[in-house]
Amino acid sequence: MPTKAKKVSLIDDSSMGVFRIGSYNERKLKAVYYTLRETWGLTLQAQSGTKWNKADWQEFKAKFAATFGTVDNPKYTAEQMIEYSIKHFNKGLEELLEVNKRSWKKRELFRALEALKN
Repeated sequence: MPTKAKKVSLIDDSSMGVFRIGSYNERKLKAVYYTLRETWGLTLQAQSGTKWNKADWQEFKAKFAATFGTVDNPKYTAEQMIEYSIKHFNKGLEELLEVNKRSWKKRELFRALEALKN
């Protein structure tokens, strides 16, 4: 005789008030936003075969913000941006977080090299 599947209900944490935290994806929104922007820009550079200058990046960032909002006022949720990334770049959350981590390491190395020059 088949057993009846027990329905699992989600935990209602609304009583936590000011101690509530957003979902994992919501907390990762900044990393997803910046990594999606970086991935898109680098993909465009690779497709065009040219290295962008500062003005090119600024123009691209403005277009990106017009489409996706800003990191502090996004037009889409982290989940929506992750779905977009999967569709266009085949990168899910874990891949985006790994790209973000590598990007931070590069920036830290660059800052350290700049500090040594001064």
